Amino acid sequence: MKFTKTLSFLAVTLGVAIVATEAQPAQAKATSHAVPKTLQGTWFGKYHDDLFGNVPVKYRLTKYSFLQGSSKKSEQQDARTYYANVKKYSSTKNKSYLFTVANKANKHGYWKLTLLSENQPVYLKHVKHNGKTALKMYYKSSDTNKAQTSYFYHK
Repeated sequence: MKFTKTLSFLAVTLGVAIVATEAQPAQAKATSHAVPKTLQGTWFGKYHDDLFGNVPVKYRLTKYSFLQGSSKKSEQQDARTYYANVKKYSSTKNKSYLFTVANKANKHGYWKLTLLSENQPVYLKHVKHNGKTALKMYYKSSDTNKAQTSYFYHK
């Protein structure tokens, strides 16, 4: 009887260990990578919103952060900074201010950035547009579910 209890205990322990090791890769997927150097910098452009029309926007991407705000001086206090979901920020920042970066560009050259709180990806690509270096943004509108494309430029 004692042998059966010991054997059962070992089987349960082994089962828990297997489940725990299987769960770890899912947690690892939530971690992020650095923003690629080609996307880093300060970018200006217009974001199209069905409610407000074309809104002037400024994005500042650094190695581990993404600032999004208005390019109008009067509205810059409303800017939000999001942080890459890396060890340095994941334990100190609210989940609604964390994002992930894909480990590589997709087959079309877009880098996928996803806010953890919304799970809605934005795809960014460094391109030439109208003879200027630009940051091309592609995303699906949550309101209309239509694909939206915007271009942002250095000043």
